[in-house]
Amino acid sequence: MSSHLTALLLALTTAAAAAAQPAEVSYQFTYERAGADTVTIEVAWADPLSEATPLVMPRAIPMGYGEQHYDQFVADVEAFAGFSAAAAPVREEGPRWRLAPGTTRVRYRVNLREMEREVRAASDASRVRDGYLGALGYSVFAFVDGFEQRPVRLRVEAPPAWPVFCTLAPGWPVTAAPVEGRAPDFYALADAQIVLGPRAVIRRLADTPAPLYLAAYAEGEVDLDRLGRLAATAYQRVIDYFGTVPFQHYTIHQELLTPLSPRHEYGMSMEHLDSSTYYLAASAGLTAKSTADDDARVLYNFAHHIAHAWVPKRTYGTGYFPFQWELAPVLDSIWFAEGFGQYAAIVAVAAGMPDPAAYRQGMLQRRFRSNVASAPGFLARMTLVDLSRVASTRYAEDFRTGRLVFSRGGLMAATLDDRIQSETKGARSLRDALRYLVTWSAREKRAFRNEELAGLIREATGVETGPIIEEWMGPVGK
Repeated sequence: MSSHLTALLLALTTAAAAAAQPAEVSYQFTYERAGADTVTIEVAWADPLSEATPLVMPRAIPMGYGEQHYDQFVADVEAFAGFSAAAAPVREEGPRWRLAPGTTRVRYRVNLREMEREVRAASDASRVRDGYLGALGYSVFAFVDGFEQRPVRLRVEAPPAWPVFCTLAPGWPVTAAPVEGRAPDFYALADAQIVLGPRAVIRRLADTPAPLYLAAYAEGEVDLDRLGRLAATAYQRVIDYFGTVPFQHYTIHQELLTPLSPRHEYGMSMEHLDSSTYYLAASAGLTAKSTADDDARVLYNFAHHIAHAWVPKRTYGTGYFPFQWELAPVLDSIWFAEGFGQYAAIVAVAAGMPDPAAYRQGMLQRRFRSNVASAPGFLARMTLVDLSRVASTRYAEDFRTGRLVFSRGGLMAATLDDRIQSETKGARSLRDALRYLVTWSAREKRAFRNEELAGLIREATGVETGPIIEEWMGPVGK
């Protein structure tokens, strides 16, 4: 074959491969001046829309088990065809704006100050405060319906001299230059965070096995050195437990905030693909006066949410992926996502304790058994699937549902672990099953069904666990 023909075939193959890849979508996040209430978002794509298509603002939050109407903070939505204005977007029912055929770019503003005032759960809101901005991707980024699987390029711009940090592309050292990052799809973009401002503190806590960053903002006293040591310890122990590192870098983002009002809620944390976020009252920071019990609480909280990067972010039940952004999905397996994830964190942390068995038993009592014992009868009488469905939209809003669903799942996990270790004389444990599930999910690229779980655990460990799972799936109360 001639060199010219070889080159031609190579060019055609490359072009065909490029054509098979979905076209990239570009996002730009701009905070124009210090003290401004709003950010400007631009979304652009190369191929003009061939028909009227919705622009969609998320309302549902991955693993938030509820909804926030972020579209109410969106204003001044404009559309463009190339460099010219297109037909004005038309507001539709739900969190949608209809874009006209030919549109290739959209621009809108999001009011973060209003968002923080109106969204009382601190963990669900982005915010601007003096010298600081912290943004949750799903609260500011909209998507063109049908573009969710396209790769994303993001550019973040801030006021002059403001440091810029983004969990998609955590550069080091942090500078005031604009940051650019990429995401494989809209989910990864929406699951990221942006931190700006001279009052933000960014630290690189570890270089291996993947870089670990701390992004902090504090309106109260906090010992960041102490916090960083606990974060690094939790990070390493969870990685040791799962045995894999499914991300290129990881960020712990913590805010210690002066409450806006007595009605605002602080203290919840949230997990993401390659980061976790912690929103606490300003008085809740670790200080020189904090006790060993305070350290243990923070260590476990970090490990708990880091563990979710594997369970359920990388292995999950039906409904977690692909995610439905407009309505909170009804999920049958929150008990796995939250209970097994928390149990994994308990065992991971226990491995570094002087008496691992005592730590495990103490945590099972505090985190799980006490919640099951004190649960209202009407919730205890629900099957685990029914309880999960109820918690799908009110996990934190009525935390009785959240506490009970993760507690029952966690106790199921502990019972399975005991059985596996007993049957294999310690050669296998639930850790082997969770590692297998992560590998299986990456290979199969789908959720497991509840009825498949026992078979998958058997493949990983050789132990039959179906009767245990069946028992725990039933009611726990009379």
